[in-house]
Amino acid sequence: MDKLSHIVHLEGWIPIRFYWSDQQPTVDWGYLGRRRLADSFFQQTVDECLQLPFNWLFRHQTPIKILSEISLAKPSLKPTGFIFHESRCGSTLVARMLAALSGSIMISEAPPVDSILRANLRSPEVSDDLRISWLRSIAGVFGQPRLGNEKFFFIKFDAWNVLDLPLIKKAFPDVPWIFIYRDPIEVLVSQFGHRGAHMIPGVIDPGLFGLDPNSALNLSPEDYCARVLASICGAGLQRQRDYGGVLVNYKQLPEVVLSSLLKVFGVECNQAELEEIKVVATHNAKNPTAVFEDDSRQKREKATIKLRAAADKWLYPIYEELEAARKAHAIANN
Repeated sequence: MDKLSHIVHLEGWIPIRFYWSDQQPTVDWGYLGRRRLADSFFQQTVDECLQLPFNWLFRHQTPIKILSEISLAKPSLKPTGFIFHESRCGSTLVARMLAALSGSIMISEAPPVDSILRANLRSPEVSDDLRISWLRSIAGVFGQPRLGNEKFFFIKFDAWNVLDLPLIKKAFPDVPWIFIYRDPIEVLVSQFGHRGAHMIPGVIDPGLFGLDPNSALNLSPEDYCARVLASICGAGLQRQRDYGGVLVNYKQLPEVVLSSLLKVFGVECNQAELEEIKVVATHNAKNPTAVFEDDSRQKREKATIKLRAAADKWLYPIYEELEAARKAHAIANN
């Protein structure tokens, strides 16, 4: 099949999984049609699309080089902005507010993006240059207009992807980015209510966070979670020092999106769009049918002695450094 045939054959399809087949990097595709990419999480869109019988009957798997061929042959929006975050810190709210812009594409924690960034851990022969090439190619596919009115293209990365920010900056040196964080005890309580993949030793290699895999198994759950979060926050702080990104504290939300972040990302919108963003901010980010309620106090009241000790030891020193850096460099503070 020639390049043009691939492009025509995959019209309306998006990459939903990156994996190895017979030691070859491979892309699994799902049919999206003209549906917008604007859900709170990329996987939500994928799961709903996979309920269509069409996706089970006509699924495509291709070599990863097809991404490059498609991204080069078809026009794509350049990324408008990147969202990095600590996890459980309001990043989903920011993503939903930006997705409320008409003509926006929001790729929120897409597994194929994470798989590409961590491909060198799966296969050591995968070089940084190859990861950069693959990352540019998949962004070139995700950023393609589907409805004709697209103007903005945002990528929200998984929390641990901030560790790869130097590589991401090499791929996209001019894209503005933010790092969102929150009071440590509130994040820890949220994680212990329902742990993310990075909070469970072995699901994601502890070595990614600078932890010895054997020693990590001997850490208490509280210390393990706190040390992983400390690694992520420490990376966010160092990346801000190195590359000048914008730090955002959860307590600034949602107002900072309207007062500062639209400007950071170079986004201009009309009054109707501003009003739509404000409406989105009144709803629970992960459950848009529910009204938003600040749960900071409840989380702090649920904190156990062990969680507080772990936060004091591993997280609060970095949190204070983040706060100092934010106040020194932020466009607007609350």
